[in-house]
Amino acid sequence: MFERIMRECRERFSGFAREAAPGRSREPRSFREAIAEAERRGVNPVIAEVKFSSPRGRIRELEDVAGIVRAMHRGGACGVSVLTEQRYFSGSLEYLRQASEASPLPVLRKDFLFHPEQVDEAYAYGADGVLLIASLLAEEELSALMRRCSELGVEALVEVHSEQDVELAESLGAEVVVINNRDKDTLEIDLSRSERLAPLVSGTAIAASGVESPEHVRRLLECCDAVLVGTCIMRSEDVEQATRRLVHA
Repeated sequence: MFERIMRECRERFSGFAREAAPGRSREPRSFREAIAEAERRGVNPVIAEVKFSSPRGRIRELEDVAGIVRAMHRGGACGVSVLTEQRYFSGSLEYLRQASEASPLPVLRKDFLFHPEQVDEAYAYGADGVLLIASLLAEEELSALMRRCSELGVEALVEVHSEQDVELAESLGAEVVVINNRDKDTLEIDLSRSERLAPLVSGTAIAASGVESPEHVRRLLECCDAVLVGTCIMRSEDVEQATRRLVHA
């Protein structure tokens, strides 16, 4: 499934339309620092995700992104992730801009990225970090993307699914690694993947996918530095309370 989505994203990409982008110069905010600050405050580092759909269907009806992000902030999230892929996740670069302006939290662009211009695009629309999926990129592509992130001051959050992915991320100097518990082919969840791969990560490890309860948060924070949670929060009628429940699990 992930490979198909990436292939379609490559086919659709026509370059970064700089003239249409907000194009504001700024100092990106740090996910690593936000995670460390949450730990110092004695709360669970939770990155809350704005996601209206997934390949399995609608999660939440489209509504005010800024309002959702402010609710996540009030609930104690240490960062925000925003899906920008349109066809399968109902995402938008405009949602990224709205999220960035709605709170002081660092914002992650989550998409199927493969070209350095997409890092420039993410920065222009307010992203402080970008997700780079190691298993879907050639080593040269991942290296070029990480290099452009470094040039702009945008954090590269490298997503991994296997030991081989972790090895590649580590060899390229990845400082933040996102362990995806969802199988990229079957979409099935296995939380033990984070437990297996986290000890191999030398930097900051974030567990993502399948986090549905306070019990899951506590389990995953035994091996990882933070958790990224989307569906569980976005399906709730009360986003603020759903976030708070996980932050204080």
